[in-house]
Amino acid sequence: MDKQYLVIEDTKKLIAANFTNTEMGLVRIAKNLNLQEMDESEIVRHCHKIILSTPISKIKVRGKNYYLYSHEYLAVLTINRSSLGIITAKPYL
Repeated sequence: MDKQYLVIEDTKKLIAANFTNTEMGLVRIAKNLNLQEMDESEIVRHCHKIILSTPISKIKVRGKNYYLYSHEYLAVLTINRSSLGIITAKPYL
C-alpha cells in the first residue's frame, strides 16, 4: 500500500472520530443539506457517514481546511484541519 494513502486514510478516520460542531453549525448543515427533519444526533451520524464514505481521491487539502466531496451523499464538507470543526456543508452538484 502507498504510504501517502495510509496517512490520508488514517487522517480520514481521525476526522470521523473527532469532528466537532456547534448547535448553530448543525442547524446550518441541516439547512444546507436539506436535513431539517433530522435531530442533532442524526445530523452528526449523517456527517460521520459522509466522512467515512468519501473516497480518499475526493479529499482535498487547501490551506487550513479539508474539503470532502461525497458523490454518494451529494455533499461537500469543509473541515478545519486543526480543530476538526465542520465549517460548512453544501450540496455537491
